[in-house]
Amino acid sequence: MKKIIILGPPGCFSKRDYERLGIGFLKKNFSVKFLDFTPWIFPNFWKKVSNELYKCEEHIIISCKQDFLSFNLETDPVIVVDLVEKNIKTNWVREQLKKRNSLFVALDVNPIPGIKTNSKRVLVDLIAEPKRFFRKLFKFFVNKYYSLINTYHPDILVLGGLAALKKSKVENKIFAHSLDYDIYLDIKNKPTSNKNSYAVFLDVDIINHPDTIILNLGSSVTEFQYYPILIKFLKKFETDTGLQIKFAIHPKSRNKNLRNLLEGIPCYEENTAELVRNSSAVLLHASTAISYAVLFKKPTIFLTSNKLKNTWIGPRIENLAKIVNAKVLNMNDDLNKPLNSKDLLKIDEEKYKNYVDQYLKVPNSPDIPLWKIFLDFIKKNNSKNIINNL
Repeated sequence: MKKIIILGPPGCFSKRDYERLGIGFLKKNFSVKFLDFTPWIFPNFWKKVSNELYKCEEHIIISCKQDFLSFNLETDPVIVVDLVEKNIKTNWVREQLKKRNSLFVALDVNPIPGIKTNSKRVLVDLIAEPKRFFRKLFKFFVNKYYSLINTYHPDILVLGGLAALKKSKVENKIFAHSLDYDIYLDIKNKPTSNKNSYAVFLDVDIINHPDTIILNLGSSVTEFQYYPILIKFLKKFETDTGLQIKFAIHPKSRNKNLRNLLEGIPCYEENTAELVRNSSAVLLHASTAISYAVLFKKPTIFLTSNKLKNTWIGPRIENLAKIVNAKVLNMNDDLNKPLNSKDLLKIDEEKYKNYVDQYLKVPNSPDIPLWKIFLDFIKKNNSKNIINNL
């Protein structure tokens, strides 16, 4: 049986990861293993999450070089789905797998647009968040260094939109869509349940997001700076629009005190896509789950604050709102102003369509699950030079 090795990104491996990476689907046709490098690359974070992992036979923990050598005993080629960052440890892993004449597959299906930096923004970031700024700068140079010294290039690239296609130089491409689009496909034709109109807020766990723990950055804002103004504004939004707020908890949230902080606002886990589909509007900062709002054509309202504007997420909020032509409300400035529902609850269909094409789905790509597209490509090219060594 052909084998797939997934080089997993650092984090707390969850059932969501298992499903989004298509492990259950792929193992019907391949022997699949997910290599988790978190304890080797980020040992401090690993100590916090090692007891919270989703248990499955495909999940293999790599805590040191010897762990990988013990796993990588065979010499036959494999398909490598490469999702891990470039550094001295992971580049060594790639070199070992290249010795097996393996086929490397990379994914560029990230649904969030990047932002252009300028000298003024750099200065603001340096003053407002020096620790995050220097960590980000260091990571940038590390990635540049290991990209330059590493001759590795993927053999196949899975693309999730035209924005990814424009910057791609890989010859063999799979035209597909984002991982969120898979969830959209799964639920778009299911019966809806929207007896009571409501708006959903898309949480980004700005205080306790795992990335801030992994990179040892600390939070951009404190709970005291963030939640009081957010709760006041969400309740004002309810009063002014007549739409109840439902709080969609970030799937990686580690905030054990969240329900107390929300002061009675109902919150929900693991059903963000359904919440958006059945809603009348979506409120957010800069969540990747904007995918669902765009796909289900829901009005989007972006929230910032005096504090958030001067953190890393401030420019992302402004940029994302501009791309979909949506309103940005400052929770501090607009707290005592009446909200105009008619002005807020509308969408720019042309901008939404462009967002889908650029960031969510390559036009005319198959309307089937991403991993089915991947499998079909592998089967189709099995007798060609791309894959004939497997």
